[in-house]
Amino acid sequence: MIKIGIVDDHAIVRSGLRQFFSDQVDLRVVGEAGSGREAIDLVRNVELDILVMDLSMPGQSGIDALAMIRAKAPDVGILILSGYPEEHYAVNLIRQGASGYLNKECDPSEIVDAIRVISLGKRYITASVAELLAQQLNRPHDVAAHEQLSEREF
Repeated sequence: MIKIGIVDDHAIVRSGLRQFFSDQVDLRVVGEAGSGREAIDLVRNVELDILVMDLSMPGQSGIDALAMIRAKAPDVGILILSGYPEEHYAVNLIRQGASGYLNKECDPSEIVDAIRVISLGKRYITASVAELLAQQLNRPHDVAAHEQLSEREF
């Protein structure tokens, strides 16, 4: 059984994901949070395998919470599920420790596929994120300073 935490500031999204995951025999939602700060508490207090987390939330965003969650729970897989296109954040977040990145426009079955892959200790990389990573291999090693900033710093 894969134990999942859902982090999104929209209750309807959390409810929809919870309902969708309940149809999968190997997935169980064991906790929910509505902000980055609550996500940190969730990871601290609940045994999780995977955290499915939005980026844009009030207070502490998913971007800011990622490093803290990684430090407190290095073995928890973190799947970013965001409304932002991959080219905006995916590569940077994967470098910062996210296990995968999906746009909220993806097919729901892809979320389940990603969770299952990440639960095996692997990263889930979509074709579009793989292309972005490949493009960065062709760039000089110097990354523009603004590309290294968190959402808050930017």
